[in-house]
Amino acid sequence: MRPSSPALVVIVATAILALSGAAHADVQGTCKAAAGIDSRISYKFCVSKLSNHHLSPDADTRGLALIAASLGISNAEDTVFDIKGLVAKPGTGAKAKPLLARCQELYNEMSFAFAEGYDRINARSYAAGKEKVGEAIPLAHQCDDAFAKAAIPSPLVQRSWCSVQMSMAITNLIK
Repeated sequence: MRPSSPALVVIVATAILALSGAAHADVQGTCKAAAGIDSRISYKFCVSKLSNHHLSPDADTRGLALIAASLGISNAEDTVFDIKGLVAKPGTGAKAKPLLARCQELYNEMSFAFAEGYDRINARSYAAGKEKVGEAIPLAHQCDDAFAKAAIPSPLVQRSWCSVQMSMAITNLIK
């Protein structure tokens, strides 16, 4: 399964902040550092997501962290949109609808966590930014756990994985 943009954003943001002394951050080096800190972080996913952003070639480490947080926001918002579609889709089971509604709330919260992390990183309050971005991980797990408890396969597994990837990247690399 491939990670989503939010997970990559967290990873890249974390790596960039770890290398904040550099005037220009190298996406590959930043992603390598993030994956080196936490083996659960996908180097390929990180490089793919960060290098595709139009601002990454000229970004310093702080800029990469901001890109990663921005990707986290987008992933969470896209997931909310997807959930709305799943709820409205004919054939979505009655047991799945309340789980999806709960996940929609959790992904809304996740969007705000990434946004607050973005604002704090932008203000150079890195510890506070790291803390806010770190809130995405338990929110993604709560969504997955709700489906697991109901013994229903989650249609959001990839989205959750991406969100966790991004959050881990940022929280592992921000000093």
